[in-house]
Amino acid sequence: MIHEEHVPKRLPNWVTWLAFSVGLIGSLSLRLILVAKAYRPELIRLFWYIGVLGNMCFFMFRTFITYRRRHLILELGLLEKLKKKGPLNDEDFHALQYLVGSLYISKERWNYFVIFFFSLLAIFWDLWTSWG
Repeated sequence: MIHEEHVPKRLPNWVTWLAFSVGLIGSLSLRLILVAKAYRPELIRLFWYIGVLGNMCFFMFRTFITYRRRHLILELGLLEKLKKKGPLNDEDFHALQYLVGSLYISKERWNYFVIFFFSLLAIFWDLWTSWG
């Protein structure tokens, strides 16, 4: 029998898209500080606050998701069951479906890619403009 209190419900799509967007805005804002420094220094503080607050919100959300996954794995003893190749019950399969589905649909990888890409762009831009 599946105990509903163990397996968390998937969050609505709008929640994950919101977290993704906040993370992106935060990351881009921090990189825009270099541009603001060159053209609009009065925006540096605004970009810094948006960036730091956006990153704080994004990483708090990621911490919450990681906590939910970890708690589920510990609560059901999934690692031990898998290591021992022991029998899995319906609740275990439901939990594994949640965990794999959660990892599969996560937008986290896109957020990290965009952070990497815009970080490189910011570094190249800063090097290019500092040589001019």
